[in-house]
Amino acid sequence: MAYLVNEVFSSLQGEGPAIGAPATFIRLSGCNLACAYCDTAHVRGRSMEITEILDRAAAGPERVVITGGEPVLAGEALAELAGALVEAGKIVDIETNGTIIPPAGLEPLIDNYVISPKLANSGMPPAERRLADGLPPGSFKFAAEIVDDLDEAAEVAALHPGREVIVMPLGTDPAAILKRMAALRRPVAERGWRLLPRLQVLLGIR
Repeated sequence: MAYLVNEVFSSLQGEGPAIGAPATFIRLSGCNLACAYCDTAHVRGRSMEITEILDRAAAGPERVVITGGEPVLAGEALAELAGALVEAGKIVDIETNGTIIPPAGLEPLIDNYVISPKLANSGMPPAERRLADGLPPGSFKFAAEIVDDLDEAAEVAALHPGREVIVMPLGTDPAAILKRMAALRRPVAERGWRLLPRLQVLLGIR
């Protein structure tokens, strides 16, 4: 089976519940959203057979992150890829915007199912960024620019109780990340949520 892949590379996980862990990233091309702040190249890609992807991931860290774009657009092929990686001894995480129902059989294969609900700061209309029903258990990771973004995040989280809530600051340079983290620190702590940086920005890595 072939996949449209933007890139496969190894680095540290810069965001979310596995932050700081060595990981191989499989970035699939294509997304159903067009967020104003998106800084990820995911429009173009090349066709890769599953065997080639497995070969590229084999020499990398134990943890593999399938991301995008929006990887759930791959449908049943996503579950096939995740299953093949698990059979190869990998721990698999998924990063998704949560607007698409994942394929059957995917959930038990995933260690961290990280959902990034899009807020108004994404520039996307509410109808297009509404979370799909029936999402598997997993953390919510919100991108916040100002404290007011947390109110909207709280509304989303309240509709899906029982999930870990992570807030990360928007920004593409270390100064912006640290400034926004300082402003968000107390309001996030008061809600009992986690505030995490974007390590790839702070460290200047991919």
